[in-house]
Amino acid sequence: MVLKRLVMALLFLGVIPASAGPRLDAIKARGVLNCGVAVAEPGMSRAERGNYIGFEPDLCRAVAIAIFGTPKIAFKPVTTAQTFLQSNDIDIVFRGLTSSFRREAGTDIRFGPIYLYDGQTFLVRSKMGARTVAQLSRRSICVSSDMYADFMPALQLHFHDRNLVLNAKSVQTRAEAERLFFAGSCDAVTADASELASAVIAHGGSAGEFSIFADHITKEPLAPLLRKGDDQFFDIVRWSLHALVAAEELGITQSSADTARAAATPDIQAFFAPPPQASGLAAGWSYAIVKQLGNYGEVFERHLGAGTAARLPRGLNRLGTQGGLLYAPPIR
Repeated sequence: MVLKRLVMALLFLGVIPASAGPRLDAIKARGVLNCGVAVAEPGMSRAERGNYIGFEPDLCRAVAIAIFGTPKIAFKPVTTAQTFLQSNDIDIVFRGLTSSFRREAGTDIRFGPIYLYDGQTFLVRSKMGARTVAQLSRRSICVSSDMYADFMPALQLHFHDRNLVLNAKSVQTRAEAERLFFAGSCDAVTADASELASAVIAHGGSAGEFSIFADHITKEPLAPLLRKGDDQFFDIVRWSLHALVAAEELGITQSSADTARAAATPDIQAFFAPPPQASGLAAGWSYAIVKQLGNYGEVFERHLGAGTAARLPRGLNRLGTQGGLLYAPPIR
């Protein structure tokens, strides 16, 4: 019993070194993190003159910074979870994929922490004045009948349960539904909020011309894809994303990172404290993430928020202290 307590104490103190897992070893030997992302989902992720821009590429960069201290990263186009499983050189995927039991059970996939609480909602023209689903009763709604997206069943169920009159215009693909909406053939279009944000950014138009509803009719929590068995790499991914949220909770921004690091409050001091050597994290990793990328709110606003064409409401992606679901374990 004494020996067991001593071992546990040493583990908590970070004295007993942990060997890196095979994935983390491979990443460090390669010198870059290989991250799977979408190619053409503006706001979320798109390739632009050889560079990848968007909310998800920045989350990839946070993980790379946590490992190397700088965003040493190679982006790989990924379309499905199957693409990831077939490409062993891809370390992690941030690609708008919903974390679900069906996708994870009985596979080699392991979902990381949720980074965006997404869900099916509606896009309308702002001048229409609609802000709730009830206001879309009898209005024409373009919707994809793609069996893999499940937009139509969710739409039908939601309207039925609330005694609303559904006037759906069903087409085969989300792209076609969006095209018809922007052409004025329907009053609204329904898809996941992140997808609607990408559609608005791709379409362009004047600022404030379109509005995405804040309320969702389904749950589509987005999380990174990893492989089972990469435990230490999984931990690094977790704490990289937690650091973005924790920084926002503490009021640490990209521009204030240097002054915040000199602050005397215990929580901020703990946030910037170097981790145990056994963690596999780079020295000063939490500071480096915020200094190079900003906090979660800054990353969200930069690519999806009020300053973009999408003006995607943060909704459930607000901090827990502001009525949302984002809440980071303390980094201490």
